[in-house]
Amino acid sequence: MGHTSHGRRLRRRALLAIPIALACALSAGTVGSLPAHAAVVEETSLGRRFNDGLDTRLSATAFRDAARSAGYAGTSHTAGRSADDAWTDGLDSGVFALFGHSNGGVFQTDEGPSDDQDAILAAGRTQDVLPIYANLRFFTEYLPYADVDDMRLLILAGCYTSQSGQLGNFNEVAVSRGIDSAISFSGLVMYPATAYGTSPGTTNYSGNYFWSRFSYHATTGVSVSTALARARTDLVTKEGSAGGWDRYVIRGAVASPGSVKLKPAGEGEALNSRPLATPQFTTTAALTPVGTSTTQGPAGEPLTTVETAEGVEYRQAADGSLVDLVGTPTTSGDVRLGPDETRAAAQEFVQRNVAVWDASWELVAEEPVSHLEGDALTLLTWRPVGEDGHAGAHRVTVEIDRRTGAVTYLSAAQGAAAERASAFGVGRDEAVRAARAAIGDDRGTATAVADTWNGDRWTVTVDRGLTGRPGAEMPDVERVEIDARTGDVLSRAKS
Repeated sequence: MGHTSHGRRLRRRALLAIPIALACALSAGTVGSLPAHAAVVEETSLGRRFNDGLDTRLSATAFRDAARSAGYAGTSHTAGRSADDAWTDGLDSGVFALFGHSNGGVFQTDEGPSDDQDAILAAGRTQDVLPIYANLRFFTEYLPYADVDDMRLLILAGCYTSQSGQLGNFNEVAVSRGIDSAISFSGLVMYPATAYGTSPGTTNYSGNYFWSRFSYHATTGVSVSTALARARTDLVTKEGSAGGWDRYVIRGAVASPGSVKLKPAGEGEALNSRPLATPQFTTTAALTPVGTSTTQGPAGEPLTTVETAEGVEYRQAADGSLVDLVGTPTTSGDVRLGPDETRAAAQEFVQRNVAVWDASWELVAEEPVSHLEGDALTLLTWRPVGEDGHAGAHRVTVEIDRRTGAVTYLSAAQGAAAERASAFGVGRDEAVRAARAAIGDDRGTATAVADTWNGDRWTVTVDRGLTGRPGAEMPDVERVEIDARTGDVLSRAKS
């Protein structure tokens, strides 16, 4: 029947006492293969409120609750976790989720008395098969085909976790160790920044809201790719910004890691499904519905969710307007659309499917993005922009496949102040001063952007560069929303 979790822990303790040469031989596959594991049904989430205020406790508990509802034995740790304990958590979990400070190849799981003693779980390089420093453990310590091969889902919810760093690349090691699906992020991501003693229940915004919504969507039975896309739409609808969470990357050892689902609970497996790429279509009316259901929108409102024979899923509001849709991009073949053709195809699709959009809206973002290995996507975002140059409380985002011209993601979001005239009584310099005062900073590089969403606001970003344990430094960026009418602080978020 294989090993129990306790048995795996005992086996790992024994293996760590083996000489380095034998450990290297095991990792290279020169010793006979180990027995297969029993089914793993544990889920572990790690989060905490860090000393700088970044607060991920709600993300950890929300995902734990989702995993429990799917049949896992869910556990969340919200007061920090040593590197040794975090490593063992991964060994014993079919689903493993990390929420907090990170950078390419490194994730902080607890605070130390000094930066040098922060607890770090790192990806590891080929040679990193045994721990080399205190409070530092490696994913490469997990034996290929044996230790985490039955892990269904790994979530690395922090800044730059899809990127390579001095201590390795999480995605590469996840594939090499047989993890079915790993979610990471290619840029900065933001979480709530709170004061000591803040209740986790009051922090359901920014990254915590994203993961609360992802957790909800995952329990409805959709794939991780769809759950991420819908959580992204929900966050933009709530706050007018994706906070970096739209830059998710999905990799894994199975054929289609984006198609992995949270449930049913059980051991990871070599899933062979390969969803067909979405064909080009002009309107949702051109798709063939095969099922509908009612799901919960960002404010708890009922939305109609439609599944189609073409593999596209979309959500509609009560008035029939399109909230978002998710398709499947191609991952191989020649790219045939240039920038002008891509832009024209995206604009035509928006014009046909989003009633509120009109040609006066400005294209405020146009850039390549990637979520799955081999895809070729361009992201385009339109917003109405007033005479003062400030964007209004509507946002339409499209991702289009440059190989086929098919739209693989669309969201049409609207803030609470959509129909109200803007009135910015607070200027840029005043907003920056208010933000600096709120966070006690006078040295970081500050930028400020004005727009309207649930009200008129300035979003001030203060970048202090990298801080933390030498060799495992993390981005130190803070964003403060300032009410453009009163100068009050509306929210704080931290990288």
